[in-house]
Amino acid sequence: MRVSLVLFVFIYFISFSAHAYYGSKANYKWWKNPNIVSEMGLTKQQANSIERIFSSNKNKILKYQKELRQKDIQLRKKLNKSDSNNEEVLRLIDDIEHIKANLTRIKVQMYLKVKGVLTPEQIGILHNIKSRYQGTHH
Repeated sequence: MRVSLVLFVFIYFISFSAHAYYGSKANYKWWKNPNIVSEMGLTKQQANSIERIFSSNKNKILKYQKELRQKDIQLRKKLNKSDSNNEEVLRLIDDIEHIKANLTRIKVQMYLKVKGVLTPEQIGILHNIKSRYQGTHH
């Protein structure tokens, strides 16, 4: 589970750190940012493949995020009630963890697919971009 969490965090930062690193004009879709594309030597075919990977999972991610928000609201309501049923609360926690696991799985699968599109050199450059971003925000 710890590896999944690390990969999830990595994917999150790769997706959004490029935006922050390259300024407000940067697209959060780093594969569409001209500075990153140039630095990585990303081809149009690679960028299109990455876009397809992210687009094909967008609806699943949105669905799980919505479910997670709904379950979180339900949990807060249950916890605020004085007569909460412990079993119901624990069942909601299990549901929330299951949804989080599904989200992590999808994001890790996306990362692995993206990694398959990139060359080892490009993966290294992408890691360097992430490192530079983290260095400017600590």
